[in-house]
Amino acid sequence: MGADKNTLQISTLGRFEVKRGGKRISPEDQRLGKRWRLFQVLITFKGQSLSSDQVFKYLSLEESVNPAEALKSLVFQLRKTLKGKNPDENCEKYIICSGGNYRFNEDSDYWLDSEDFETLCKKARSKVQVSSSEAIALYQKALSLYRGNFLEEVPNSYWAIYAKKHFRDLFLEAMLEANELMRQAGMHKEAWELCETGLRIVPLEEKLHIMSLQSLVDSNKLGLALIQYEEASSLFRENDLAVPGDLKKMGEALKNSLIRDNPSQEFMRKLKNYEKGDGPVLSGLEAFSVIYQVEKNRSERRNKPGFLVYLDLRGHVPPEVWESVGKQFEQTLLASLRKGDVVCKWGPQNFLALLLNVTSEDIERIIRRLRAKFPPDWEKFEIDLENRLQKI
Repeated sequence: MGADKNTLQISTLGRFEVKRGGKRISPEDQRLGKRWRLFQVLITFKGQSLSSDQVFKYLSLEESVNPAEALKSLVFQLRKTLKGKNPDENCEKYIICSGGNYRFNEDSDYWLDSEDFETLCKKARSKVQVSSSEAIALYQKALSLYRGNFLEEVPNSYWAIYAKKHFRDLFLEAMLEANELMRQAGMHKEAWELCETGLRIVPLEEKLHIMSLQSLVDSNKLGLALIQYEEASSLFRENDLAVPGDLKKMGEALKNSLIRDNPSQEFMRKLKNYEKGDGPVLSGLEAFSVIYQVEKNRSERRNKPGFLVYLDLRGHVPPEVWESVGKQFEQTLLASLRKGDVVCKWGPQNFLALLLNVTSEDIERIIRRLRAKFPPDWEKFEIDLENRLQKI
């Protein structure tokens, strides 16, 4: 991004936003008028000149009494909005009109996230055979820019379909390549976290689900992998979609592996211990996955609410301190939750909780209570608690 405070900063991957000097100049409520639609169109076709007739169609101006005058008025308003405070600045520098054609001026002072994203992906691909660590770093930087699909607030505009597909395909390609490089480097946790970030954006992408599961299998977290498989399957079914074949095969393999490594008698012993407990239970991943399956079936039969909650501590914490922080938080969880709840610690700062007979509002209160119990000395590490939940 340009250092000049007058640089026009344009975000299109996810929530559309235009800033200048760090101050937003596009509407915050996303109810964009036609002048901003015009800007989105020009950015989408950056590098091309659009005829007046094309713009009329893209902005639905054909039915106006005078489409040409309506377009001229929109261009005037948009140029005025984009213009900086410098009275000597050319108000026409961002939008060029010549011979009845319109285009965005690529020689103007601007930064565009989708353009930067594409450039970083290209650089990362060029480094794959040279330095995998450099390629990973570039992919991570690129993927951090992809906060949602291109112009996601205009899903039905046919003029944006090609660009949406182009950037989504590029995003998935970068995800696949980065995940593979991370796994080859033994960065299994990072590979899993990358997939999880991607699935928040494209939750029904089969390849990302498979990569996420494979990253957990690589790090021998089969119980968590099985839980995630069940959640992925539920997600597809809730959207009236069949569970993809390759994903289903992977789930069956996980189930068979866990049954083989944990005989049914051992499962039953763990379940009995769980049901006899007086408070929340601290469980390993394999036992947690079995308890989760049991409670999921009970929930379906009895229509009682329950949630699987992912809890991740985040902060600027030295690696050698995370173990101590994680143990403190583990004790906080066990002291704060109720009988029948189940807690699983699967990483130094990563936890799963199975909370039964609660609502999403109850969980919000629980999260606030957990944050309130953070020790004062955690402030210097800027520790926060990220969470996401899935109804079972």
